[in-house]
Amino acid sequence: MPKNHLDDPLDESKMDISQLPEKDLIINNLLVVGEKTSDLIDSHFSRICLYTGPRTPQKHYLKSTNQFTDHPYSSTQQYIFDIYTPVAINNIDFRLDWLGEMLNEVLFQEDIEEFGDMRFHSGIPIVNTPEGFVGYRWIYIIPSGQGARGFQS
Repeated sequence: MPKNHLDDPLDESKMDISQLPEKDLIINNLLVVGEKTSDLIDSHFSRICLYTGPRTPQKHYLKSTNQFTDHPYSSTQQYIFDIYTPVAINNIDFRLDWLGEMLNEVLFQEDIEEFGDMRFHSGIPIVNTPEGFVGYRWIYIIPSGQGARGFQS
């Protein structure tokens, strides 16, 4: 629990969870693949849930018809990060905003090969959060292409 709004969660004087024997359990509870929030009600921890969102065709302009249409060989995949933070902690140090900014920093300043050309798409507050929590959804997109089957250059 932060002492005040200046209490930095990453302060070096605080205990580093990576040094604890139960670090894997803690990390697996804080970073979850999928939309799992049912166990947060009695928790005092923040959580980041990662899952894939819609995959939609990219649009391209057809000059002959003067309109946009779905591109048959390229699409955009959404990756969604939901961040949940207890209201009691967020009211002291704006933890929800802090975690969102750290997420952006990790995704865009580190070399993350698994995600490739990830771009920020949008962010919106999560309305239906577990009781006692606030939440924010960060959505990122990755464009992808595929060649036509049987096509050879």
